[in-house]
Amino acid sequence: MPSILPTRNSLTFIVCYLADDIFIFMDAYKQSQYHLDILTDLETRMSWVYRRTGTAMAITSATTCAAFLCTLITPLSSIQSFGIFAACVILIDYVLVMSLFCTAVVIYHDRYESRAKCGCCCPCGVQTPSVTENAKAAIEANNGEEMKRDRVSEFFRTKVSSFVQKPLNRLVLAVVFLSWVGVSIWQATKIEPTKENEQFLDENHPLQKSISILDKEFPTANDDIGMKVYYAWGLGLVDRTGVNRLLEPDNFGVPTFESNFDFNDQCQVELLSFSDRLKTDPKYRGLIKRKNGVGQVYSFIEELAAFNVYGNLNNCTEVKKGDWRNAAWQVDTADLPEMMPKFLEQKTCFADDGETVASRYSKEVGWDGATLRYAAISAESDKLDPFGRDSEFLTRQEYDQFILLAEEADELVSVHCSGSVVMTDLDEKFVFMNNQSIYVQTAIQSAILGVCIAFVVLLVSTRVFHIALFASLSITCVLISVVGTMVMMGWYLGSIESILIGIIAGFSVDYVVHLAYAYEIASGDTYERITEAFGDLGISVFNGMITSVVASIPLFFCQLQFFAKFGTFLCLTIAFSWIFANFGFMSLLAQLKIPLKEKGRGCRL
Repeated sequence: MPSILPTRNSLTFIVCYLADDIFIFMDAYKQSQYHLDILTDLETRMSWVYRRTGTAMAITSATTCAAFLCTLITPLSSIQSFGIFAACVILIDYVLVMSLFCTAVVIYHDRYESRAKCGCCCPCGVQTPSVTENAKAAIEANNGEEMKRDRVSEFFRTKVSSFVQKPLNRLVLAVVFLSWVGVSIWQATKIEPTKENEQFLDENHPLQKSISILDKEFPTANDDIGMKVYYAWGLGLVDRTGVNRLLEPDNFGVPTFESNFDFNDQCQVELLSFSDRLKTDPKYRGLIKRKNGVGQVYSFIEELAAFNVYGNLNNCTEVKKGDWRNAAWQVDTADLPEMMPKFLEQKTCFADDGETVASRYSKEVGWDGATLRYAAISAESDKLDPFGRDSEFLTRQEYDQFILLAEEADELVSVHCSGSVVMTDLDEKFVFMNNQSIYVQTAIQSAILGVCIAFVVLLVSTRVFHIALFASLSITCVLISVVGTMVMMGWYLGSIESILIGIIAGFSVDYVVHLAYAYEIASGDTYERITEAFGDLGISVFNGMITSVVASIPLFFCQLQFFAKFGTFLCLTIAFSWIFANFGFMSLLAQLKIPLKEKGRGCRL
């Protein structure tokens, strides 16, 4: 599931993030028409827009890039690829907005801006006088007084700004925010790993209902296939030298074999004894699937021994009866090159469809045509099947029991076969279980690291400690709120939720960083800075929020669970980010009224 992130959600991600920077740049261009000192000519005006937006967007882009690159701390290449993809999108977006889009704005200014108001969009030549000259003339005609801005900008500049500046309103906001954050922390601490199969479709989808009914309402039958767990001797660890799954996703490494593996007589005796225990020992009931009271175990040693005694497997009754055990059934390793090809061609006695030994024990027999590289015994799990993706909780319970069984096998068999036993499955259930654990760790580590990086970038760029601290506190509140809401909605911590939590910091930094930078570069006392910040960037941040929320709404109606959850997550993150940035972060600045020194060197606390 995680691997679909970079490819399937790229359009949504690009639309949401690209729109923010475009709004910031375009609104800065529109705000520039109200500043008489920069309306000398278009070059001076665009230079002001560049300085105004370039630094702000550079800060947000750097912070968001770093937050997404935090996914590189995970060993999972699918999550790493998404982090790199998102970081590249942000970087390219910044470059295009500051170059290509800027060029488009200049063309718009010269040929379309004033004409577009009357419905004409044909480039009839450069406008004379220019829009900039008209804006300058309008201000001069107004005796140099500030021109009235558009309604939305004026709303943020006056209404929202004055709302935040009133002490009583800030008190109400503090009570509401503290109460909400407290509830969110309480809920976030209750989040649990998923204990059921992760659903691929919405729970009300007919196909998902059928799958759920089959999983929960019908008991497991003896004829159902269980996941095969292998105990192998002679296998070594996979050689992963030079393996980079990020660049070569299909390169898993090279298997290795233990050179000291010895398929001697005593080794064969212990392998047979171990397989007999798995079949008959009652303590393995509930762990190994039973059929007619006998454990479902795949052991080629039993049929190899009978073949060595009888010369064939034609009489399956005698093979299953086991009278060959009274003879010298052990196979001389020197006879294996001659015996194995014939043995593998025999029809197995433990299948009803005429299956050959080679087919039934294709994974258990490590015959390479000349030597026996490894020997394995497998058993079907009673709880796990090879089809679904079970929760980490259930899989780890079974895994721990199979590990204990491997330790027993080591004591009984390994000393005679030389080399330790390797326990694994080939359905990647245990790999997925381990990945789920990594998802949880990655979610926590990436979220914390993302907030820390945001603080460092803000501190370096603004050189104002309390602004960086308050902005990071806002991002932390967003993180807590989203996680708490996930729990309230009944979500469990599965692979999807873990990935989303890990990238919250990357999605939530934009709005608070833009307002923080606008506040920092403004002039005057605290209230004047707040007014100017809301007046210049309030509409830009609002437009970005609306665009991102609207872009997430179509995902709500997707049948695939990942898309539906991603849409919900995106909407929650954007909404909480906007609320905490506008009314939490700015209220905190207004309440404490920490003065800023004039720009210069050093930390301007």
